[in-house]
Amino acid sequence: MGDLLWAKDFYWAHREAFRAGAAITTIALVNGSLLVWAARRLQELSLVRERVSRLADGLALLTDTTEAGLATLIKEVEQLGGRRKSASKTSSRSSVAKRVTAAAEKGDKVAEIATTEGLSESEVRLHLSMATSANTTTEETTAA
Repeated sequence: MGDLLWAKDFYWAHREAFRAGAAITTIALVNGSLLVWAARRLQELSLVRERVSRLADGLALLTDTTEAGLATLIKEVEQLGGRRKSASKTSSRSSVAKRVTAAAEKGDKVAEIATTEGLSESEVRLHLSMATSANTTTEETTAA
């Protein structure tokens, strides 16, 4: 019982120090909890920034793909319009193949040949592959 009286007397003698310590402890706990709360919010913010960044990258890819698709569509429509004009002059398939092959050997690009001949790029590639397969067959026949 004497120890309790001594503790009570000690507290009353230094009660301002005890109150200051309690106030400092309370302030430290509040600041600590605010710091933890702010750190968690910043972590969530970084996750949101990452998601927005991925969304922006996906949107840029979608935009590029759409632009490329529309550009290709416009080229095809223009080629169809050009094809109607050249439909009046009929060319044999062999003469078209010769012109395509000659233009390719000259170094023209597939898109340029397609525009000039009024064909699609896939048709130009088909003519070129048929010409190369015909050349390899002819070479094999002459070598035998």
